Amino acid sequence: MAIEIIFNILIGLGILFYLVQAVQLPTTDNPADVLGAGGFPIVIGIIALVGLAMITIRVVKEKHKVAIPMLNLRSIDGRMVFINVLLLAGYVGLLDVIGFVLATFAYLVAAPLSMGYRKPVVITIFASVTTAVMVIVFGIVFYVPLPRGVELFRDLSYLIY
Repeated sequence: MAIEIIFNILIGLGILFYLVQAVQLPTTDNPADVLGAGGFPIVIGIIALVGLAMITIRVVKEKHKVAIPMLNLRSIDGRMVFINVLLLAGYVGLLDVIGFVLATFAYLVAAPLSMGYRKPVVITIFASVTTAVMVIVFGIVFYVPLPRGVELFRDLSYLIY
């Protein structure tokens, strides 16, 4: 029970930081905008604090440990989450080395495989189409500078976009 309360305190501190930032947003002179720029974030933060308070009160009243199978490394779900977090970290690390296109394609192939999906044709089509759409939308349409990689990978990325 203590770990849940500590976790709730940390989440509460994050929400309070969010609220402090939201309060500092500028107000508007528009009479139709009652809440101003920070109004909606403040409302969301207050709802989050109320929800967190209700969860914390329930945990304290029931006095039992909350089991989350996804965070238990001894369960299959926990191992899958851990492996996918490692894959995501590898993806982020490889972005600047091999570039966006190859890193994204590799990640979109490896993630379903790590979760037990075993249809290679479907995975390859999914990874190819998703990578192409992301490159077209972000790299070409919105001109977002996507990581190109180094040396040979950089040259290859200039051929693509």
